[in-house]
Amino acid sequence: MKSWVKILIGLIAGIFFGLILGPRAEIFVIFGKAFINLMTMLVILIIFSSLVVGICHINDPKRLGRIGLRTIGFYVITTVIAIVIGLIFAYLLKPGVGLSLHVPLNAEVAATEIELSDFFLSLIPSNPFASFSEGNVLQVIIFSVFLAVSIIFAGEKGKPLLNLLESVANTMHKLTHFVMILAPYGIFALMASTVGSVGLKVILPLVKFLACNYVACFIQLFLVFGLCLRLLAGLKIIPFFKGMKDAIVLSFTTSSSSATLPVSLECTQKHLGISEDVSGFVLSLGSTINMNGASIGQAVSAIFIAQAYGITLTWVKILMLILVSLFSAIGAAGIPGTGLIMLSLVLNVIGLPLEGIALVAGVDRLREMVSAVVNVMGDAIAAVFVAKKEKMINEKIYYKATWMDSDI
Repeated sequence: MKSWVKILIGLIAGIFFGLILGPRAEIFVIFGKAFINLMTMLVILIIFSSLVVGICHINDPKRLGRIGLRTIGFYVITTVIAIVIGLIFAYLLKPGVGLSLHVPLNAEVAATEIELSDFFLSLIPSNPFASFSEGNVLQVIIFSVFLAVSIIFAGEKGKPLLNLLESVANTMHKLTHFVMILAPYGIFALMASTVGSVGLKVILPLVKFLACNYVACFIQLFLVFGLCLRLLAGLKIIPFFKGMKDAIVLSFTTSSSSATLPVSLECTQKHLGISEDVSGFVLSLGSTINMNGASIGQAVSAIFIAQAYGITLTWVKILMLILVSLFSAIGAAGIPGTGLIMLSLVLNVIGLPLEGIALVAGVDRLREMVSAVVNVMGDAIAAVFVAKKEKMINEKIYYKATWMDSDI
């Protein structure tokens, strides 16, 4: 039986047991968290080794600069599009209108400014070993880029270190295979505990909020990304989603783009035919700074909370919301629960009560499931786009990953 089928069975079984057991399904929480810990255990070393090896193999400085600019430009543009789509549906569906909540007298009110200088300074690692031990992915990425460039300029003397990191990258990919054997069981535990704790009755009052997120995510996933494949990369759409099915199922069930990174790398390389150098660079970078789904969640949550408290946002505040959602998506770690932490930053900047976070906390995991899929697919789309432009994709492999002959 194929791995994705086993994962899907674990997903369905988890939902079934969660509904039957209810709150008693919390007994599975420890197994679900253990599985996520196993997946995130791989992330830092995979990002570090894949980035360094990928950059070193693209040893032409002009090509490296071109790939870097294309990757970051693609990420920024698609993230802004995602935020705008989320805002449009939040204003169309008006999920928070009618709640008529009152801002508490002692509520924490947002500041109107954000110290972006502190954010940029926090990107530079003063101690790379501390960055590794603390799991600071952005700092690890910065260090990896500088180290890779140094290895390139070191020439022959840098080769032993490059060979070591190539060995680390290959070993981590093999370790991923071992961890993925446990995926169906870990996903079963995650789904059972989530459905059991949240239940169905609690979800009903926030259906419109979730609908805004889901519709915006689906438009980003199928319309925006589909147009990117057809118009920018000149490739058919169906083979892409078929090739990425393992990553789609895993990201949906774990709600973690970082935990899905090892599987995403394998899917893009083995099923979509993208070179290891491009996929290692683009996906490792994207797992931290490209969060299309998370940015949709930030925008919709902010509008939902504003509507719930009867607060009208001016155009200036909306522009600030777009900018801060972009930066919060860049700074967010791709792990479950980060969205609520970054939402406090967004609310603080645009003047909304931080107590509003409690309104969405109960269903945030359900929102994150779809958001994580959009995050992961956004990284993969960027990898396909860059690889196509750089002629570093094997289209024979790409078109093997198709269900049927199709023009789509």
